[in-house]
Amino acid sequence: MVSFLKAQIPFLVLSLLTGLSSAFITPIMSYFLVDELQVAPFYIGVYTVAVTLTGLVVSQYFGYLADHGVKAKNLYRLAQTAFGLALVVFSISQSFWWVLFAGVVFMSVGAASIPQMLTISINWAKSANIDLTAFNSKVRASISLAWILGPAIAFALVGRCGFAASFLVSLICVVLAISFCSFYVPNQITQNRTKLKQEQQANVPLSFYLVAIAVCFGFAAHMMFGSSMPLYVLHELKLPNYLPGLLMGLVAALEIPIMLFSARLSRHIGPAKLMACAFVSAGIFYIGMFYSWQIWQLVCLQIFNALFYGLYAGVGLTLLQSQLEGRTGFSSAFYANSMKVGLMIGTSGTGLIAQFSRFQYANIGALLCISIALISILYFLLLQKSKSV
Repeated sequence: MVSFLKAQIPFLVLSLLTGLSSAFITPIMSYFLVDELQVAPFYIGVYTVAVTLTGLVVSQYFGYLADHGVKAKNLYRLAQTAFGLALVVFSISQSFWWVLFAGVVFMSVGAASIPQMLTISINWAKSANIDLTAFNSKVRASISLAWILGPAIAFALVGRCGFAASFLVSLICVVLAISFCSFYVPNQITQNRTKLKQEQQANVPLSFYLVAIAVCFGFAAHMMFGSSMPLYVLHELKLPNYLPGLLMGLVAALEIPIMLFSARLSRHIGPAKLMACAFVSAGIFYIGMFYSWQIWQLVCLQIFNALFYGLYAGVGLTLLQSQLEGRTGFSSAFYANSMKVGLMIGTSGTGLIAQFSRFQYANIGALLCISIALISILYFLLLQKSKSV
């Protein structure tokens, strides 16, 4: 047991470093574009859509390469190198168009870092014959930990030293991640080529797409609430300035142990049913947030938010990969891309709702997204039940 836990440490450190390299830059990009480059808010959307869409294509192509014999470690190092080049351009550029160029050419390739990191980790876990759900939940928890630490430090660095300081720290994380991957992460075991070819030729089942839809709209709901909550709490409820940070910190503190515990729960009730429970918890949370206005109510409701995201993040990747055995690169990239599409739906949905109504109604938008996710996973369960009859 101890040797297995020790063997997992390099992959958990790699996931933490990969998460940190993104967490020091992603939260401040819109602030960087508007405050440092002095562009109109419209160009935030231009940058986000252009980089996200090119990133989807590159990530999926890298997943294809990983499934066809190209080493995931090499693809990961290439992606992180491109990420680092984008950071160098960001730190020295004073032109939006150079930043957009670096984003489309380099950052879109860097977007493949997390999918390839997941591919490296999962290939090792499969070869080591360990519990994939438990291992995936630890990897996701490491990424979540990075996103607890990174944004707060990034904004502090920007406030005291400027944007270049945050870009530099992100670049240091990139260099550490590439070095750590090269020297401490084991090489993947070469798979049986005949078996691999048969697995690659298999059609992608409907169940895979149903889980992907659930992942996409689950994250859309999460982002719709997350992007609207500070403005709703401060501008519409007129509550104290410390409250959004308190609510975010409380959820972060609760969701990681839930994420780690989800593997044990999954063995007893199954990952799909656990994901359905997560979406029900989210529905309760969004309804509660819509009708609540007092601090104690908002604080108490965060347990439902933590249950939702902890269970959702803990089992989502494993459930998706289990529908397409043997194509780890494809499924890892598809998982990450589903979340990116969810991110676009969530953030753009918040803006659209706020344009014509109030931020309070973003909770209803999130409820609609989570309902789509729940319907998708219930259809998946029905499909699995019909197959077993």
